[in-house]
Amino acid sequence: MADMRKPASTINFLSSRVLRLSNTLGLYASRRYRDEFGITLPEWRVLSVVASSEPTTAREISRNLATDKGWVGLSAESLRKRGLVNGCPDKNDGRRILLTLTDDGRNLHSAILAVAQERQDRLATRLTKEEFETLYRCLDRLQIEADAMLEETSRLE
Repeated sequence: MADMRKPASTINFLSSRVLRLSNTLGLYASRRYRDEFGITLPEWRVLSVVASSEPTTAREISRNLATDKGWVGLSAESLRKRGLVNGCPDKNDGRRILLTLTDDGRNLHSAILAVAQERQDRLATRLTKEEFETLYRCLDRLQIEADAMLEETSRLE
């Protein structure tokens, strides 16, 4: 077996392999959610975070997803126009808009969550219970290190 610490090509770097897996699963979800539910993957991601942490703001969603606040804002606005989320000013800070799900948003979230759980279950069957738990622990440790690396770059700015 090749030394995984020194891959022969960047294609075999851990970051490339994780990115490829993420992109493949994202493409699958994007197609399925669009076809079955008429929602984009970015909209789903925002809807999902609102469901798990409402009331929330675009900034908080952006932090949670480690993504651009502008894209979150566009997705949230699209969801609001479609009647899936409500936005109201924060009583403590009128500049912040608090996002919550509407009943339609809650129903859509539940339906898509069931499909997402099927995908999770299907992936989980490819690993033993111990492998799955180890993978999650390893991903958590790698995320902590990746967060530290990102923090180092922000100190350079």
